[in-house]
Amino acid sequence: MSVVNAILTTITTNRKKEKMKATYQVGDLFTTQASKVTGKIKEIIPVNANTTTLLLDVDGEDRYTSVKF
Repeated sequence: MSVVNAILTTITTNRKKEKMKATYQVGDLFTTQASKVTGKIKEIIPVNANTTTLLLDVDGEDRYTSVKF
């Protein structure tokens, strides 16, 4: 089973960036940041050291999304 670590960036009230780590695996729900689409992770495909492609099952349809960290 593939596992990917995605680092998500949030902005605090003092405009200082802090990083949160989230670990995802096949079967987890994932929501895209840009379009806010949620789907179940079917496959995790590492592209390079900074980018991973996820195959999501969104209401029975396949959808690919990229995660950069």
